[in-house]
Amino acid sequence: MAASQNPIQGSLFGEKKLVETNEVQQTNTSNTSNENLSNQQLKDDAALRPRIKKTSKNANPNIDQEEFSSSKIEGPKWSHHNLPNIDDLTPALRHYVELKIDNPDRVLLYRLGDFFECFFEDAITLSKLLEITLTSKEGGKKIGKVPMAGIPHHASDRYCSELIKKGLSIAICDQLEAAPAKGNKLIKRGITKLITPGTILEEGMLRAKQNNWLVSVLIESKSNPEIINWALAKIDVSTGEFIVQEGKEINNLRQELIKLKAAEVISEKTSISNKSWHEGLIDITEFNQTLFSTLEAETTIKNHYCLNSIHGLGIHPDSLSIRTVGGLIAYLNKTHPNLDNDLKNEIKTNVCIDFPQLKNSKIGLIIDNQTRKNLELTTTQKNGKFHGSLLWAIDKTLTAMGGRCIRSWLEEPLTDVYAIQNRQKIINLLVKSSTLRRKIRAVLRSMGDLERLSGRAGAQQAGARDLIAIAEGINRLPILQKFLHDPIFKESKYFDSLLNLDKELTEIASKITNEIIDNPPLSLSEGGIIYDGINPILDGLRNQLDDHNSWLASQELQERKNSNINNLKLQYHRSFGYFLAVSKAKSINVPNHWIRRQTLTNEERFVTPGLKEREGKIFQVRARISQVEYEIFCKLRTMTGNRSNIIRKAAKAISYLDVLSGLAELAATNNYIQPNIIISDNPEKSRKISIIGGRHPVVEQILNDKVFVPNDIDLGSKTDLIILSGPNASGKSCYLRQIGILQIMTQMGSWIPAKAADIGIADQIFTRVGAVDDLASGQSTFMVEMIETAFILNKATDKSLVLLDEIGRGTSTFDGLSIAWSVSEFLAKKIKSRSIFATHYHELNQISEYIDNVENYQVIVQYKNNSLSFLHKVKRGGTNKSYGIEAARLAGVPKEVVNNAKNILNNLEKNSSNNIKIIQPMKN
Repeated sequence: MAASQNPIQGSLFGEKKLVETNEVQQTNTSNTSNENLSNQQLKDDAALRPRIKKTSKNANPNIDQEEFSSSKIEGPKWSHHNLPNIDDLTPALRHYVELKIDNPDRVLLYRLGDFFECFFEDAITLSKLLEITLTSKEGGKKIGKVPMAGIPHHASDRYCSELIKKGLSIAICDQLEAAPAKGNKLIKRGITKLITPGTILEEGMLRAKQNNWLVSVLIESKSNPEIINWALAKIDVSTGEFIVQEGKEINNLRQELIKLKAAEVISEKTSISNKSWHEGLIDITEFNQTLFSTLEAETTIKNHYCLNSIHGLGIHPDSLSIRTVGGLIAYLNKTHPNLDNDLKNEIKTNVCIDFPQLKNSKIGLIIDNQTRKNLELTTTQKNGKFHGSLLWAIDKTLTAMGGRCIRSWLEEPLTDVYAIQNRQKIINLLVKSSTLRRKIRAVLRSMGDLERLSGRAGAQQAGARDLIAIAEGINRLPILQKFLHDPIFKESKYFDSLLNLDKELTEIASKITNEIIDNPPLSLSEGGIIYDGINPILDGLRNQLDDHNSWLASQELQERKNSNINNLKLQYHRSFGYFLAVSKAKSINVPNHWIRRQTLTNEERFVTPGLKEREGKIFQVRARISQVEYEIFCKLRTMTGNRSNIIRKAAKAISYLDVLSGLAELAATNNYIQPNIIISDNPEKSRKISIIGGRHPVVEQILNDKVFVPNDIDLGSKTDLIILSGPNASGKSCYLRQIGILQIMTQMGSWIPAKAADIGIADQIFTRVGAVDDLASGQSTFMVEMIETAFILNKATDKSLVLLDEIGRGTSTFDGLSIAWSVSEFLAKKIKSRSIFATHYHELNQISEYIDNVENYQVIVQYKNNSLSFLHKVKRGGTNKSYGIEAARLAGVPKEVVNNAKNILNNLEKNSSNNIKIIQPMKN
C-alpha cells in the first residue's frame, strides 16, 4: 500500500503548545528517560501528578486499512489443504492445515495481524461467495504459492453474516497472546469459537425482533411402530431462552418445526435415520451420538448448571427430554468453548443460558401451520413478506426485546382467561392514561437490547459500547419503576424484577458509567476506553505519554530553528511512525544528522536518531497503556457477564411493558375496543363469538384512501355453522380471516377493531383457504384440499373455530357439491365446532332448513344495468346466484367470451336440476 501523500494535515501540536513545551523540555527529558518504570513508580507519579477525569472524550482514531494485493491466481495448484505435504508448509500454514483437518466442514478464518485469512479451498470459497479478491501466500520452499483470501478483522461480523446466510458454518482461529514487539516468534493461536446458524451471538448477524432458535430433536420408537415419542429442545443463545417439549405424533413435531423456523436443528444418527419428521422440511446437523446418551446428558447438565442432581429441573431424569437438553448443551460446549482455564467448575461453554423450562403443549391456543399461513400472522401468503402481515399491523413495540415478545404472544396465544384479562386490564389503564403511556414509551424508545447485550457480555464477546448500552438501559429502570405504581402492575407476574430492582444492577451500571468513556472506540486493543483517575498505574503511564508528547512538541520547535525551515512539521503515520516533513524546495537545507526516510511528489520525509529512539519508548508506553486498559475492561465485562441472568430478568419485564404499551397505543390510535371474555360453564355461553362492527386490522390499515366496511357475526350460542355465500372478490375470504384474526388477538390479550365483542375461548383454530398443487409431493390441488379438510375434521372439537373457504371446487360440480354438503353436515351435527363455510354452492343454504344450528349468511352485491358492484357487507340470509360470469367480466375477460358464457349458462340451467334437494340427511 502506497503511503499517503499527506497523512496528517499540519503539526501534531498547536503553535501555542510549542512555545509552552519548549520551556519544559529539559524537565521532561529526565522524567521520560526510563521507559520501564515499575508499577509502584507509576503509582507514585500518578499521585504527584493526578489526572482529572473528563466527562466526555472521543478517542476513536482513524485506522488506515491495508489493501489486498490485486494479483490473481488462475487455477491454483494447491486448491485443497490435503494436496501439499504438511511438513513442507510454513509453520503458520502447517497450523492452519492441522486445524482444518479437525474442522473439515467449516470455513476456517485464521487471524493474521489485522485480517482473518483463509487458505486453499476455503480461500476459493470465500472469494466466490463474498466476491473478494483471491490472492496468494508463500507456502514454503517446496510448495510455492497457495490460494489466500481474507477479510478485515473489524468487519468480520458483516462477512460472517453473509456466509451464515448461505448455510455455511465458520471456525474462528484467533490470537491467544499479544504479538511480540521484536522477533519472529510464532504467535499462539487457537479456535476460539465456532459460528453456526443456530449459535450466533454477534449483533450484525441476528434479526433484532426475531428469535434465532437452535433446536435439538430426538425420536424414540416403541415396539409398536405406530407409537413414536419425540422430544424437542430449543434455545436462543443470544437471549438465553431454553424451552423443552415432548409429543407422540410425528405431524405435531413437523408442525412445531415449521412454526419455529429454526436456524439450525441438530440430532443424532438414529433419530436422523427416521426421515418421517424432517424429510423435505429442514436440513439436520448430525452430532455425536454418545453425547445424547442418558449418562452423558445428565453429566453435561449437572456440570453446566453446577448441580448435584437434575431432579430439581422438573424434567424426569430418564426422559427423552433430558437426553435432548444434554445433547444441546454439549453442542454449545463445542461451538462456544470456555477458554478461561482458571475456572474451578466444570462449565465448558461461555454461553449464558436459562434453566430449561418444560412446555405443556396443551396450554395455549393451538394454531397449525396451514392456519398460520392462511391468516398471514407473521408473513404474507403471496410473497412471504412481513409488510401486510398481522404482526406488521399490530407491532408498535419500540425495543428489539418487545418485538420478539409480541411475536411470541402472537404465535402462542393464551387459553387462560385470567391471564388474558390481566393483559387487558394493563392495556386499559394505558389507553385511558395517555400521559402515562407516552412517558413509558419515551423511556423505552432509546432502550438497548438488554437481553442480547447481556448474553454477549456473558460470553465475553461484548465490546465497550455494549457495556455502555447495558449501563444506559439499567439506568432507565428506576424511571420505569416510578411509572408502575398502579396496583394492576403488582398483580401481574411480569413486572416483579422492575418493581423490586436488584441493587447489583445499579452497581453494575454505576461502575461501567464511571470507568468507560462516553463514546468508546470499537477496538478494545488500542486504548482510549477508560477514563483518567480510575487506575493509578494507567494514570502514571498516561503522564509518561504526556511527557513524551511534550518532548515531541519541543523537538519540532528545536529542529525548525536548527534548520531554518519555518514550515517544517513533525508528523505521524501508522505505517512509518514519526518523521519530519519538509517541502521539496526546502529539502536541500536540512541538517546533516537528518536521515532521509521517504520521498513523495511534493514532500521529503526525514528522521533523526533521537526521534527514532523516542519513538520506540512511546510505542512501549502506548502498548502498556492499551494492555492495562484492556485488563480493566475485561474485569468490567466479566462482572457484567456474571450478572447476565439478573439483567435478563429485567429485560423480560421491559419486553412485556413494551408490548402492552404498544398494544395500548394501537388501541388508542385505531379505535379498538376491549373484548369481553366469556367465563361460563354453560357451553351455549362459553362458546359464543359475538362481534358487532368487526374490522380486519391489516386491510383497514392498507386501505388508506378508502373506508373499511365493518361486519357483524353471532356464532356459537344457537348457531354452530354459518354457510356464507356470495361471488368471488366480494369479501368472503377477508371476512373469514377477519374472524380468525380477531379471535387470536383476543386470546393474546389485545384489544380488537370492533364496536363491541363477547368472545369465548377457543382451543384450536383451523382454516382452509384456497389451494395449490403440491408438485414436490406429486399431489394435485384437489388432493391438497382434501388432505387439509381431513386434518380439520379429525382434529377439531366443539371448542374449536373452523374457517373453510370453497371445499369441493377441485372436482366435478356434483362431486364437489356432495363433498361440501357432507362436510357441512359433519361439522354441524357431529363436531359442533364453531364454523364458517364460505362457498359458491348456494345450494348449501338448504341445510339450514333441517339442521337447527346452521345459519345462512351472504355477502351483499348490487347488480344494476348489467353491472356488478361489491358492497363487502355481510348479512343474514343466503344468496341464490354466484355472479361468476360478471366477476369474469370485471376481471377483463373478452366480451365475446362473457356473452357466450351467459348463453351456455342459460342452456345448462334449463337442462339440469336447478332445485337440488337433500334426499337423506346425515344421521346424528
